[in-house]
Amino acid sequence: MPEIQKSDANEKRGFLEDDCGKQSSMRLMSIIALVASIAFGSITMSSDKGSGKNDLYIVTVFLIVAFAPKAVQKFAKVKLPPKG
Repeated sequence: MPEIQKSDANEKRGFLEDDCGKQSSMRLMSIIALVASIAFGSITMSSDKGSGKNDLYIVTVFLIVAFAPKAVQKFAKVKLPPKG
């Protein structure tokens, strides 16, 4: 894990900002997908006709879209040691 400078530790960062303090579109997209999953799930559960298999698949896909890209991004940012 990258070390945080003491001066950086005292600074407040926003909820949608990355470690460097830049706005993170990945976090924004993940939050939107999570809210969409919760909203669609609550709509399908409150409907009178009952929920079908397709509704469950859609909610599952929204949840995967909300959490998987951030995990993949974390592994993709691994820095390799310099050559020679």
